[in-house]
Amino acid sequence: MGLACVALLVVVGCSGGTESVGGSNTETSASVVPMGGPAVEVKVTREALENMPEPWVLNTPEAAVRSYLAWTSYAYRIAQSDVATPTMTPYEEVRVDSYIQYNIQKKRLIDQTLDSIVFGKPSVGATSTLLPVKESWTYRYISVETAGKVVGGPYSASYDSTYTVVKSDTGAWRVDSVKAKALGEVK
Repeated sequence: MGLACVALLVVVGCSGGTESVGGSNTETSASVVPMGGPAVEVKVTREALENMPEPWVLNTPEAAVRSYLAWTSYAYRIAQSDVATPTMTPYEEVRVDSYIQYNIQKKRLIDQTLDSIVFGKPSVGATSTLLPVKESWTYRYISVETAGKVVGGPYSASYDSTYTVVKSDTGAWRVDSVKAKALGEVK
């Protein structure tokens, strides 16, 4: 997909966009083309781009969910779903990209941090594993027009979630879907 190239260019700072310095914050601008929408100029801080998670680990369902959460959080922060695709199936990528597009339409990105995660007993099937999880997050919304500008939050949210994780022919586990029930208000 073309998004992989855009993501790579944004991450290495060769986006063809503009770069400006405002105080101690350096911002990078790049056109983002979500799967279902037109190109949009999104400005993010250099720090947000450089704050990549550890390399994904996909050798168990639990490790795959942890990697998925880390990499989708990064994808949401920089508006690039492609950076997280190794942790998920194409089915789930559509949902992640749709959420990025939804936030861009609202002129914001979500910057979220996983505060805690507790895994329940997995339900192992013939082709997939259902993994129940209790998770707590802190998040805030960041402007797409002014890099690093907080436009909402910080907020917190907790969920009872179920991750469907599937094993590929290569033995790697990937998140195929997520069903999350919010435990309280989500803003």
